[in-house]
Amino acid sequence: MTTKDPKDSQDSGSAKSAKSAKSTKSASTTTRPKTAKELRSERRAREAKRARLQAEQEARDRKRQTIIGIIVVVIIVIALVAVIAVVEHNNSKKSAMQTTAEESAAYTALQNVKNKPSHATDEGGFVITKNYDYKKIDGATTFEDYFDALCPGCGQVHRKMDSELKKMMEAGQINWEIHPNGFLDQLSTDEYSTRAASAIAYVAQNDPEHVIDFIVGLYDENFQPSESNYQAVSDSAIQKVAKDAGVDEDVASQCTNGEYTEWIQALRVYTPQREITHNVAGSSKGSMTTPTMIINGYFWNLQELKSTDYDELFLQAIGLDSSKVGTSTMPSIGSTGVPLIGCDYLTSSSSDSSDSSGSSDSSTSSDSSASASSSDETSTATATASDSSSSN
Repeated sequence: MTTKDPKDSQDSGSAKSAKSAKSTKSASTTTRPKTAKELRSERRAREAKRARLQAEQEARDRKRQTIIGIIVVVIIVIALVAVIAVVEHNNSKKSAMQTTAEESAAYTALQNVKNKPSHATDEGGFVITKNYDYKKIDGATTFEDYFDALCPGCGQVHRKMDSELKKMMEAGQINWEIHPNGFLDQLSTDEYSTRAASAIAYVAQNDPEHVIDFIVGLYDENFQPSESNYQAVSDSAIQKVAKDAGVDEDVASQCTNGEYTEWIQALRVYTPQREITHNVAGSSKGSMTTPTMIINGYFWNLQELKSTDYDELFLQAIGLDSSKVGTSTMPSIGSTGVPLIGCDYLTSSSSDSSDSSGSSDSSTSSDSSASASSSDETSTATATASDSSSSN
């Protein structure tokens, strides 16, 4: 028989009492209702949490919308730029194609003229050299000279240059390719520009040895009519200039017969269409004005030059000392070289991807009253050509 230790019984009773007390306390704690203050505090905490979570969500939504908006704007901008680029490219291409088509049509019309000088080039020039055979001299610099007999700027340039040019031509140093044009009929009462150009073409065709002197006579200050105060010029007056220049009597008397009038009118449309005749700088960039001068196929930009001493400037451009004019010494640029002055546009256009190709032309220098007159007049000349093109 086992006898329980009284101490063990006592310990067991104490443990049960403690457990019972703890259970009573726990029950009392869990069942106690919360006070109103506690409930309000919990509610405020929950509301604050919801507000914080909602604000965070709204901030994320705003950020997402901002990013989406930026992406949309970027896409729209890229699309617009692409559309503009395509439109500009298409317009440029269309304009170039239109220009080419217009030039082609004008060229065809020029070739279809019934009465045209047989010694003229297809582009409307006469090559005048020491041999007077309308053929360029190998190795000589070629000077293309586009002018209108009424143009005061042309007169100024020719009066400065013709004497030296003639000496060089007669010595075989240059090929002088003359391009008489009739742009300024609207500034006269008797279509003087066309009549004079036709007369020059007739003399160039039939008496090339004297055509340069004839041109010199037409630009003489005592003869060249004023564009701003024009006085009618008779055929007989033009014939007299030809005779005084040494032109054959029969040729002189027939030079105003209008045989090449239609050809000159066709040139008035065609010549300004040629890119090689277009200005490379200034307000008339991209269009033709007179005088236009081209050296070895490169537009000689008079606007780059610092003076109106065109005879001296021309010698610098072709690389020929003044003491060698009229001798057997050839210009340093030869028959293919770029003019040494007046062609800075070639370098600048290359660096900024401009559209110059080394063959364009220019209007007269702007540092004299005569040049200013030429500028006004030649703008009108271009407009006249455009009007003629439209009417044809």
